[in-house]
Amino acid sequence: MFEQLVDKLPVGIGIVDESFNVVYLNEFFLDRLPQDLRNDFKQKPITILFQEQEKFLKRRLKSVFVLQHPSFSYWEQRPHIFPFKSSRPITGEETQMYQNMEILPIKDKKSGGRFACIFLQDVTAQASYFRTQQKLSEALKKEHAAQVKLIRKLDQAQSQLIQAEKMASTGQLAAGIAHEINNPIGFVAANLDTLSQYATHLIAICNGVHERLDDLNEDIKDQLEALYSTHHYALLKEDIAELIEESSDGLARVKDIVQNLKSFSLQTAEGIQTIEVCTLCNQLISLISAQYGKPQYKFDCALEKIEIMGDPGPLKQALMNVMINAAQAINDKGFIKLTVIEKGDTVVFKILDSGCGIPQSNLKRIFEPFFTTKPEGQGQGLGLSVAYTAIEKHHGKISISSKEGKGTVVEITIPKFITSTQSVEEDLADAE
Repeated sequence: MFEQLVDKLPVGIGIVDESFNVVYLNEFFLDRLPQDLRNDFKQKPITILFQEQEKFLKRRLKSVFVLQHPSFSYWEQRPHIFPFKSSRPITGEETQMYQNMEILPIKDKKSGGRFACIFLQDVTAQASYFRTQQKLSEALKKEHAAQVKLIRKLDQAQSQLIQAEKMASTGQLAAGIAHEINNPIGFVAANLDTLSQYATHLIAICNGVHERLDDLNEDIKDQLEALYSTHHYALLKEDIAELIEESSDGLARVKDIVQNLKSFSLQTAEGIQTIEVCTLCNQLISLISAQYGKPQYKFDCALEKIEIMGDPGPLKQALMNVMINAAQAINDKGFIKLTVIEKGDTVVFKILDSGCGIPQSNLKRIFEPFFTTKPEGQGQGLGLSVAYTAIEKHHGKISISSKEGKGTVVEITIPKFITSTQSVEEDLADAE
């Protein structure tokens, strides 16, 4: 009766021995195994049943068996541990399952054998709700901010609204970066907690060796071997390097995001100067991907270094507005490709996205100030207008071609050097 009850539970329950061989799997797991393995899974290593997860599962199971402490993995840290699908209760739509996993050490009182019990919980609905709530909260904040700005600035000129749009774009990136920082900090903290326990055992080994250095003989050697075995030196040596590497990667991500934000900060008083295009584009992709993580981003340039003369602030703002539009046009899966091509005395930026595209009826109006197809409160319709003005004042050109349901290509051409009698700095001053 108990086994029948466990099979009916909406959670995955599996038991493995110290060799990682499967002792038991409930129906939650069995229903998701290939047909040929459902009746032949016992005494097979769980790392064979789920080969893509072998490295992660081995590390977690070893930690549980050695330390005899539970191990946890939450969907925010590792969303899809097992390659399972989750069905929506009403629509029946299948999506990748978001999972929380807990591994508990258990012991057979009769035989004394040690096992690990894996609990897997489908939290797709909760994750979807959490992400939806975040989007709703962000939308409400943007709508509130837009309403406040509109009330305060009804009697002000377009230049003041353009500045508000710049601040709004920077605020969107800052919100995404704050969320991105939380993720690496989370798994760094978890790894360091485990690492501190490993360090305790290593110190014990070092102390034991030091106390017996003057008495080395066969008996002492046996004691040292027992000491290494008791404190699981082989496991510590294998695991500690990977933990430190993961922690270092997390800290490097935090440092990189913050550094790119500082380097890419938008300042209107920069003036005309040399701009290194490849560095600017890499910083742009890093910042945009922190906020809009779903699309795949790619930067392509035949040269390692391309320099142009211009005002970095407006040029960065123009490129960022186009990239944000591309990211927002992709609802689920897709890609954004930023290509830089050197053509004689000009540099061409080509931004290609696989998003929803722009209807032909709207293509003639996309550069008009205040023209937008976004819901109220989610944009003032100034992003492409700002981009057009900035590119024009750099004596460049911007063109857009799009096919509804297929994607959009934005091509921006900028001269390397200022050839007009009026500088870009003067043009931009006149535009204010």
